[in-house]
Amino acid sequence: MIFDHMHLDIVIDTSQKKITTFPKKEMDDEVYDSQNKYFMHLQKAGIIIPESIRAGNVYASLEAYYPDAVDDGVSASQVVLLSTTKFIEEQKPQFETVEYIEYEIENRYVDPTDEDSTELGEVPEAPKKGSIGPNRIRRYLSGYGYYE
Repeated sequence: MIFDHMHLDIVIDTSQKKITTFPKKEMDDEVYDSQNKYFMHLQKAGIIIPESIRAGNVYASLEAYYPDAVDDGVSASQVVLLSTTKFIEEQKPQFETVEYIEYEIENRYVDPTDEDSTELGEVPEAPKKGSIGPNRIRRYLSGYGYYE
């Protein structure tokens, strides 16, 4: 089991020669995109059988089978593991960028700079704010006797 990917958990079953990916949290576009990129990476490298890519028996999982190694000295499972490691290493800059952006957005809301925030009383009150007056009848209230 490989848990190093940001969106996926990857299971390599050596007894059945099967690779299964599961989403870490909930299924969304990013998870499916990551699963698609992973299996395309393995397919382009010639590691998996392309027609074996299919949905798994667990919700939002994808699986594929890989063939036996052609050379006797090479383990097919080790080749899958090496290619998976290369894929995760290629994705690491993207993971770091996403984590940095999420951290900065959260930090901006939790601890804003002086330029992005105002103290209480710094902005004076106004009797009327915005373009809709307080005495205007809303469309959904007209006809129901809610006039002021």
